[in-house]
Amino acid sequence: MDIRKIQYFFAVIEHGNLSSAAQSLRVSQPTLSRQIQSIEDQFQTPLFVRGGRGMMPTEAGKQLHEGLQSIERQLRALKTDVAAVSLEPTGEVAFGIPPSPRGLIAVPLVKNFNAAYPRIAVRIIEETSAQLRDLVANGLIDVAVTNSHEPALGVAARQLGRERMLLVGPVGAKLSMRRETPIKALAELPLILTTRPNSLRLTIETGLAAHGLQPNVRFEANTLPLMTDLVTADLGYTVLPACGVRELLAQNKITASPIAGLFITWLVARPKARTLGVAAERFYDMLCELGRKQVRDGIWEAAT
Repeated sequence: MDIRKIQYFFAVIEHGNLSSAAQSLRVSQPTLSRQIQSIEDQFQTPLFVRGGRGMMPTEAGKQLHEGLQSIERQLRALKTDVAAVSLEPTGEVAFGIPPSPRGLIAVPLVKNFNAAYPRIAVRIIEETSAQLRDLVANGLIDVAVTNSHEPALGVAARQLGRERMLLVGPVGAKLSMRRETPIKALAELPLILTTRPNSLRLTIETGLAAHGLQPNVRFEANTLPLMTDLVTADLGYTVLPACGVRELLAQNKITASPIAGLFITWLVARPKARTLGVAAERFYDMLCELGRKQVRDGIWEAAT
């Protein structure tokens, strides 16, 4: 399998038929057909089901596509790394970040990185920490911010910052950042939490279980804006990292209180089984330095 065959295979997957795939690749349909047949001969199994409506990947084809995505990214990164030895770095960095630290980290990081390396494209993915960890481990993204509540499976992680988890309520709740809330008090409140098995949900359930209690979950939502919208609508309380609600607190749209003994540690994850390319390595270094600087300068409040 060379890079050309991988591109041919991906094109047929994307377009679902030989005709459109051949046009996008600027090759003849018979040439593309021979290349696909050559790949199937190499793996000794059908990779597509041919029909009147086009070509659909078999289970073997889906498995090959999933595996080749990581390899194709590494080949492209290697190509740009070789060129970057004597020239300004080029290529692409795929970066993942959860919703809570997005406003604090993503925009200043991308702005600074673009100023330093204008020829490197940055692809940003916003997902949960667990999903981002899996994407890094599988080679589909280069670097991601995750948290210590997620097992570090297939990734190497470095601490970025540790901060308080907050009980977040409507303005009328009159919570105070100067007064802690015991974790067992959460059992008495109507809660708006993420769905299981999200690590935040499991952390709260585990903390309450230690006191023989269970959370009173009134609403489930998996996006931070929706959770805080429900709070501001006076429909309940939620639990979020301090960095996720800093702007709402500053605007007096919510009130919040640190939960006694409940913290979150943010990590920077990179693949354990492969090295980063030049572009991703520089992005990783800048991300780590930005986190340290924001904690040091007090921009990332309540973080250590």
